[in-house]
Amino acid sequence: MDKIISSKFNIEAIKAINKALSSKEVNPLFIYGPSGSGKSFLVQNMQENFKGTSEIIKAEEIDSQFIEQFIKNDLLVIEDIQLLKTYKPVPENLLDIIDYFIENEKQIIITGDRHPRGLNLPSRIISRIESGVIVPIKEFDSLSKRKVLEALGKGLSEKFLKKLENLDIRTMSQAIGAIKKVRVLGYVPEEKDRIEEEKRKKEEKEKKKEEIKKEASEFERFIQDVKRGFSEKLAGTEKEEILRDEYRAKMFVWKMKGFNTDRIKKVINGNLDLLTGEFVSYTTDIQRLIELQKRYGMIAVENLIKNSIISKEENKELENALFNPDKAEWLSKTITKLEEEEEKLAEKARKKLEVTEKRTREEKEISKEKIKNLKKVLTMSLRDESFRLIGDF
Repeated sequence: MDKIISSKFNIEAIKAINKALSSKEVNPLFIYGPSGSGKSFLVQNMQENFKGTSEIIKAEEIDSQFIEQFIKNDLLVIEDIQLLKTYKPVPENLLDIIDYFIENEKQIIITGDRHPRGLNLPSRIISRIESGVIVPIKEFDSLSKRKVLEALGKGLSEKFLKKLENLDIRTMSQAIGAIKKVRVLGYVPEEKDRIEEEKRKKEEKEKKKEEIKKEASEFERFIQDVKRGFSEKLAGTEKEEILRDEYRAKMFVWKMKGFNTDRIKKVINGNLDLLTGEFVSYTTDIQRLIELQKRYGMIAVENLIKNSIISKEENKELENALFNPDKAEWLSKTITKLEEEEEKLAEKARKKLEVTEKRTREEKEISKEKIKNLKKVLTMSLRDESFRLIGDF
């Protein structure tokens, strides 16, 4: 990352990116900072240095369609998360993408214009982001501003650099723009020109946000209609197919994660109400499976096999069932039983340890007593020998 200007304003982000290039410890990585602070430049530079397949996308590219094209990479960068569409199932698709990259130890980086807690995102997505590393790119302090201007303005006179320092330049893009104007115009532009330009950009940004909100609200109304039982109005319409495609996309994600999706496949092309009900039930069972997988992961299975509590064949059947929603109830009972057996083994081991420690203490006491008696015998023997020698003398 030789082309990067490193200073106080961006040093945390640079360190995090360098760590992400060399290990799997920084996942997900969230970089936030004001517009124009240099987030895109940093991640583009990282992509150039990354060994593996990679892609940089805008958050607004994530929609209700299949997400296969995003999860095929070893590195995925999602820029401007604040522009993510809020209608369902877009946030759920983002959550699936994040989970996929974490679980498969692939690197995912997300950028935004503010801290995750200031974004309009579901709590589950914020929780996933906070489980990784969050770093800011700050506005320039005086030293950072000087360092950036000197680096970008090579060849400019000290007079120009001083004038540029006095401008209200807070971000990398503002610094780049100011330097370009000096090189083109031959003088430092008035501050009012910069303010007008920023005002124009802000108005364009707000207009874009309003368009996204309008699109989101229209789709939300459609989804609410479905939830209120109006799916019969959608039969044969394009909207019905949109909703069905959303279910297909979710089904694809679960299949990619290894879960058995036969239950959904059977109804995916059938009645929409039946499909919705089945999908809610299926998703609930998937959540149960995820919790059961965590519980199973805490069990020392090898120890249970060693103690003939479960055979290798039975364990293999159990591991396969961990990805079958239809086995959720059986799994819950089986894992509970294994947890109880493991607790019995632990209790048995504790008692055995107590007996061993008690025996060791007793043996130590016996050893001490033996040594004491031996000393006594030796002392008496030495005394008798001394008297005999004196008598002979």
